[in-house]
Amino acid sequence: MARTKVYLKRGGDELDVDNGGQIAVNTGGKITLHAAGTIDRPGALELDEVKAALLQHYQITPDASGATAVHAAIALTAAIQDVDTDITDPDYPRTVTIKGNAAGITGNVVITGTNIEDEVITDTIALNGTTEVEGIKAFKTVTNINLPVETHAGTDTVSIGMAKKFGLPHIVYNAACLLVKLFDGSADTGTLAVDSDEIEKNLFALNGSPNGAKVLDLYYLV
Repeated sequence: MARTKVYLKRGGDELDVDNGGQIAVNTGGKITLHAAGTIDRPGALELDEVKAALLQHYQITPDASGATAVHAAIALTAAIQDVDTDITDPDYPRTVTIKGNAAGITGNVVITGTNIEDEVITDTIALNGTTEVEGIKAFKTVTNINLPVETHAGTDTVSIGMAKKFGLPHIVYNAACLLVKLFDGSADTGTLAVDSDEIEKNLFALNGSPNGAKVLDLYYLV
């Protein structure tokens, strides 16, 4: 069973909470000291609540990124299409990409699926010719791909892939809360982007190249 140690300090001195005090741990990790508690130190000190930061370890062994990892090239037509077959879900929650086969292809591709908490999410990604364009949300599953009309009649295709930004299973308060980032046993120089509202936007951008065998270890506070 995980335990949280709370140390209360003031002016460099450690303060002890009497046994008479009641400490309640809420689901969100918030610790509240109720009024019945006293503090063994002279002086006026009112404690409403103490927030405990919990250390988390997230470990995955991600597959290589690829422009067709989620869906092979799909032919565009003169009409908007919804594709929900022959889709391969990402191995772990991670961002998806779109890529056209010819210069000048434009239009929005809307990806629908679920995040790490199985909530329905969408990401609208704009085509940019043959450039592989990455989305901004981590998908656990992809359930639908909404495609625009063709730019060049009869020849345009769009493929759906996955990148190497990985969604964390928590909302992280600040990017500085990422303490250790290891890839294949060595320090990785990747970066963390955080979002206070949408868990699927808490993304670690891996610098190394995943291959389905190398392990990514992230240690962070929430």
